[in-house]
Amino acid sequence: MNKRNIKLLIVSLFFLFLSSSLYYATPIEEIKILVVCSDINDVMFANNLATITNSSVDILYLGIDLPDDRSKLSDPTYLIKYDEIWIPDLNVQWTEGGRLTREEVEALSNYVMNGGILVLGLNTYTQSWNRKLEEITGTRIIRIEKPETDSSEWDIIFNGRFYLYNDTYQTVIVSPYRARVLANYSNGLPAITLSHYGSGVGVLITFNPVEELIEHNPEIIDIYAHLAILALSERLGKPKIPIGELVLITLKKVFSHPFFLGALVFIILEIIAYLGFLPFGVTVLLAIPFLPFSKLLLKEECSKILEKVQTLRGVTLENLARELRKPPRRLKLPLVLLFLKKKIVILDLSPMDVRDSLVTPRGSESEGVAQWAIKRYPLLMREIIKNPRIRVIELAYRVDMPPYDVLRLLRELSRYGVVELKKAVVDYEVRPLDPLLRWSEV
Repeated sequence: MNKRNIKLLIVSLFFLFLSSSLYYATPIEEIKILVVCSDINDVMFANNLATITNSSVDILYLGIDLPDDRSKLSDPTYLIKYDEIWIPDLNVQWTEGGRLTREEVEALSNYVMNGGILVLGLNTYTQSWNRKLEEITGTRIIRIEKPETDSSEWDIIFNGRFYLYNDTYQTVIVSPYRARVLANYSNGLPAITLSHYGSGVGVLITFNPVEELIEHNPEIIDIYAHLAILALSERLGKPKIPIGELVLITLKKVFSHPFFLGALVFIILEIIAYLGFLPFGVTVLLAIPFLPFSKLLLKEECSKILEKVQTLRGVTLENLARELRKPPRRLKLPLVLLFLKKKIVILDLSPMDVRDSLVTPRGSESEGVAQWAIKRYPLLMREIIKNPRIRVIELAYRVDMPPYDVLRLLRELSRYGVVELKKAVVDYEVRPLDPLLRWSEV
């Protein structure tokens, strides 16, 4: 064999060795595991699992002292990121929020169905018992054993090797109806089971995996490392959410988001405002977003309204609607837009016992109110114009109105510069001002 052939042989062997090393290393390196923890022992368990499997392990800590966001446990888009989810010892005594909720179990069930691997321990299975958990693991709970002393009866046999187990940590007796038994106790009962569920795998550890590892037998970590790799080979593919389901989940998230709900309420209010079903004060606030688009949306309506108001100088909403042949409520938004543009003023007439609004050009409020008052109270205004400085009591007598109602009306008119009230002995003198005098001449 010449030197060239020897070199080729060496290079070939090198790449063969490299490729074989990558082949065996890749499955372990690609494992991404989520461990749900409720105390410090669970955290130490997770760190041991990460070390022995050479995998990426994230911790979702739900301990009552400083819990993470528990809503992640029911979020399919969060769970699907992981190849395996381990919930080895979810003890309700130390867990914020207690046992697994119906929504969380449903999310975990869907995760396994879509190709995920779920590994449950004794306390998780028993304290969060749910029919879904039995379906996932393919087992039925029979009873819980609580030995007072440790013995060899509950030691674990896995792959032909014995592992010591402290009986006082308890065990749960199950009946596998669909699951395969991976490990037994010395007494022959199932210690670890594996069940196919959809495209994924459910693994049940019927003893306390955390306490045994941390407090009693560190060698038992070998079982957990083997389970992590074995479960991967049993699933039908990496976890993934079907596109239809993903769309529904995304829509549900969007629709339940506070920002979306706020935006939805705002849009509904905008529509109600556009249709004119809200009071003027509320419509003003909701009309602000329309302001930049008013030239495009309501240009023609705003122009017609402004022309009428400038011609009439002062007109009630009811009369304006009659002039334009539209329902009064449909004029509210255009009127508010004109108000925001400082073209008109909208006056509330309710203080003068009229359930309506008066629309006047900006700067002509006094003339608008005077014109309205002459039309609304012609006899009263005529007496004020003909008899300057007439007393309120005398005025009320002449127009056959209660003095108090006359005084209240005149006070409102005086606010707009239509009349002047001057205090007299036990009465008030009324004097007409220029806006009223001008309109009386018209």
